Amino acid sequence: MKTIIVITTAGHTDKSVLNDCREWQENYSIIPANNEAEAVELVKDNEVDLIICDMASRPGARTRDLRTLTYTFPYIPCITIINPVGHAAEDILQIGVSTCLEHPFKNEELYRWTTELLDIATSGTVKGLPVHSLLQMLEGEGKTCTLKVSGANSSGLIFLEKGMVVAAETCEQKNEDAVYTIIAWENAVAEIKFYNSQRETEITKTLMSLIMEGFRLKDEKESLAAKQESQNKPRMALKHFSTAGRRLSLETGLKIKMELNGDSQPLTCNFVGMVPDKYLIVTKPQGFDLVNSGSSIDMRIVSKYLQMGRLCMFKTEVMTSLDEPDKLLFLDYPLVIHYHELRGAKRSAIFIPSTLQLPNGPKYNSVLLDLSNKGCLCQIRANKNKALPNLDIGSKIFLYCLLPGAKEKQELVGIVKNSKKSNAEIRIGIELIDLQEHSKETIERYLKSLDNVSK
Repeated sequence: MKTIIVITTAGHTDKSVLNDCREWQENYSIIPANNEAEAVELVKDNEVDLIICDMASRPGARTRDLRTLTYTFPYIPCITIINPVGHAAEDILQIGVSTCLEHPFKNEELYRWTTELLDIATSGTVKGLPVHSLLQMLEGEGKTCTLKVSGANSSGLIFLEKGMVVAAETCEQKNEDAVYTIIAWENAVAEIKFYNSQRETEITKTLMSLIMEGFRLKDEKESLAAKQESQNKPRMALKHFSTAGRRLSLETGLKIKMELNGDSQPLTCNFVGMVPDKYLIVTKPQGFDLVNSGSSIDMRIVSKYLQMGRLCMFKTEVMTSLDEPDKLLFLDYPLVIHYHELRGAKRSAIFIPSTLQLPNGPKYNSVLLDLSNKGCLCQIRANKNKALPNLDIGSKIFLYCLLPGAKEKQELVGIVKNSKKSNAEIRIGIELIDLQEHSKETIERYLKSLDNVSK
């Protein structure tokens, strides 16, 4: 039901405008107001579609107060009733009044103007259409209206005269800045409402210029926000360990990203083998010959790989390159491995014989390859079992093993988080749940004892 505010003198005669309007209460909600200031407050608290201002019944009514009302709410049409002795219709129409009736008037005339203005008070509500697209449609139609836009946390008004954006406002901004802000709102809801032309032309840019600048500012703001978010993220501590006298624990086929001579575009290769303390052997990555063309074989390389929840990095140089019997690179054996811990819980390589059992299902001979108090990596080999299990992500499993330092086998309950299966084996990433306190203490004590070895 549409709402009408009627401004008239309280307790006026039975022939008052308010009593005339109350005859329409089956179709409209009628709210009385004693003056323009009271009407302003009522509009703030109600969805109002039309204002009827009876100045004829109020000898002290001032044009200035009516001007404040129409300027504050340019999207609400207003009918004003005047005594021609006290006010001129031409002056009243210039301050944003939609129509002006002189007292005395016929009730049928007031009702006709009321229905006509209510029909154009709101042309429609638009959802799911970007504001800039709606503005382009209104421009094409040459429409004069107020676009009332509601965003997630704010609202704004854009005023159009014959399709041209002439002014705009939000709670904090005016005109062009307001348009740029409103255009950037996602999932906005827009209402096409009446406009009484009570705004000066403050915007002279074309609509396309406004849209392009609005999106440029939006992209700039989002880029800055992403940069600040990146800067505010906690940086992972860079740790390292020496490889002197140690054989690197790298699996054959491990993928390694290589950045050559500071080139920002990494090349991908696979680890093939090594001679500890001498060299690493990797496949020659596609594109290596193009990068190396015209330069000496000595190349500074930063190599990165993921292993056991760590992002590992080392610096090396190409010792030699072979094309026969296969395309291979021999890399100088790294002196130091730098790494970031990607996992929230400390984890270490381990080799613990275990038994994996599915709920109400078969048991499998298995081995734990790494362990933390949050999870573990379990390996089941085909030659130790009749068949490899088929496991779904999220499946519940039970592990039975003798933890380092424990005197009895422990039952560990876990959830399958990932798995990698081949013909020879399956490796299962497991998140431990409901870990007993004594089991947790045993694991933490063991990991702490390895600190001096892993650094």
